[in-house]
Amino acid sequence: MSLRVITATRGDSGLLAATAASVAAVPGAQHILVCPAAVRADLARKYPALTVLAEGGGGLYAALNTGLDAPGDEEFVTWINDDDLLIASGMAAALQRFAAEASLGAVYGRVTLVDANGARLGELPVARHAPDLLPLVAAGLMPLAQPGTIFRRGAAAKVGRFDPSLRLAGDLDFFARALRDGVPFAFVDAEVARFRLHAGQLSKDEAAAANEHARVVGALPRGPVFAARWRFRWQNLPVYFERVRRHGFVSMKSLYRHG
Repeated sequence: MSLRVITATRGDSGLLAATAASVAAVPGAQHILVCPAAVRADLARKYPALTVLAEGGGGLYAALNTGLDAPGDEEFVTWINDDDLLIASGMAAALQRFAAEASLGAVYGRVTLVDANGARLGELPVARHAPDLLPLVAAGLMPLAQPGTIFRRGAAAKVGRFDPSLRLAGDLDFFARALRDGVPFAFVDAEVARFRLHAGQLSKDEAAAANEHARVVGALPRGPVFAARWRFRWQNLPVYFERVRRHGFVSMKSLYRHG
């Protein structure tokens, strides 16, 4: 089973080598780096086993579109930041779920939060009941994580491309369109990726992110959410307890803010 992994990078991440090594550990993974044209040759020399492409437009999501559009016959696709990590065992579990259910268009798993040195900070809360994803997203909650979600390429192609007019919420928009269009999702109870919190992340621009999130969520149909919200909170109690134990009574926004 072959997997396309896309990483948009400016070429200056000191953690890109660790990201590339984590992708290389996943059997069947083909890693595509998308970068500014000025650094493409340098990155191609540093990572000769990877496909390195010059971005086709400005911004993160235009770069990811370059990776989506690149030729290749990989059956599955995901994307990961240039300082995050994939977990080979969790990725294998996700791909096995695909193999067991041919109707699935997307599989998502658990994502650990780590600091700049790789030390565990906690875990992102995720909805373990996939039918709850759409009502939760429509209610303004984020019930799955970008680096922990894998798409069948045929399903991703039907969703379309990333919206390059978005700067911060392109992942949410892609997930929202997939859910709205009825792409079948499934949860796998395994650590699939690690997401690094540190200063300077785009996701820390809270006001701009909130505006883009409102734009995406406002286009979704609203429905009953009480049961989905209750399950989400109940199923993530261990995640919340760990956050309190490690950091006190702080919100996810606070963790993002302070790293």
